[in-house]
Amino acid sequence: MTLNSNAETVVITGGVSGLGLALARFHARRGDQLILVDRSAEASEAALSQLDGQAHFIKADLTDIEACDRLQRQVAAITPTLNRLYNNAGIAGSVGLMEHQTDANWQAVFGINLFAPVRLTRLLLPLLKAAPKAQIVNIASVGGLMCASHMSAYSASKAALISLSETLDKELAHDNISVTVACPAFFKTQLTNSIPPQEVKARARVEKLMASGKLNADQVAALIASTADKGQFMALPHARERWLWYLKRLSYPLFRKVLISQQPMPVAAKEKTHV
Repeated sequence: MTLNSNAETVVITGGVSGLGLALARFHARRGDQLILVDRSAEASEAALSQLDGQAHFIKADLTDIEACDRLQRQVAAITPTLNRLYNNAGIAGSVGLMEHQTDANWQAVFGINLFAPVRLTRLLLPLLKAAPKAQIVNIASVGGLMCASHMSAYSASKAALISLSETLDKELAHDNISVTVACPAFFKTQLTNSIPPQEVKARARVEKLMASGKLNADQVAALIASTADKGQFMALPHARERWLWYLKRLSYPLFRKVLISQQPMPVAAKEKTHV
């Protein structure tokens, strides 16, 4: 594995597809050493073939405590220091009204979207602190800022990840570790694979929104990585959602009106309008 003199060591969870793989391509172009973590070994060979031999792959289920302990030891065996950790792995989970969301869905979504980043960050902090400077990049979502309807567990988990990022940003300020939280909107990834197969209409609706995104995964990855390079806290890659975030901070009533006008109308309400 040939690295340049300024090479950094980067861990990316969910690293063999979607945004994770796009982040890996970005860092591979810089000559960084990559450690990709994913529970899908099947996709790892195709991912590694894109990275010119600059990546290791570690299979791990981040919801498994023992697997994360093994992962920490495997990373430490590869490198004594870590320059950047991308907590990117995540799932969408079930889509629909909150009253229909089960405890199992909430637990599954929080398990990978929040508890996994908490656990992995804690385990890898000694390696991050051993580097001259380091970054933690948590991949949240604009859903954690906007909290739109029909994805309550997902939005709540991403809002919690944003809150965790703020806490870490303060706690690690004296350890030369900067924290960035990324809040992208819809763009083409494999996130919809985690929506239950029986939710056909919901999955199709989300896929349509993702297909209509103005940015692709490589563009989003470049914007997030560049924000982290600058040591900035929040990355908002999408212009429309960035404007909506400013609107929410300035006038929540107006922001609420805009979002409610765009959300799906309940079936009963639709029927009533035609009476």
